[in-house]
Amino acid sequence: MIEKRIGARDARAQFADLLGRIGYGGEIVVVERFGKPMAAMIPPDLYQRLAAEREARFESLARLRVQLPDLSGEEVLVDVAAAVNAVRVAHAEDRS
Repeated sequence: MIEKRIGARDARAQFADLLGRIGYGGEIVVVERFGKPMAAMIPPDLYQRLAAEREARFESLARLRVQLPDLSGEEVLVDVAAAVNAVRVAHAEDRS
């Protein structure tokens, strides 16, 4: 996907055009104020995919919580973070 950075003032002036480029063209627009990213505008299908992935992660955490009721929420998060890190390391090794 194409990513474009634009100042807030220009984004306001070009809002209708940006909506078309995002909705129909699949662009991602990062709106900046004084060079600092303040917001991102993304196509609806990408948003829905990200939201579904987030929900799936929370469902995984809930399943873990049910299976390990004696652990605190913090202990579960530490274990999940370790598992995610292990997968990332393995994935990085596969790519190199």
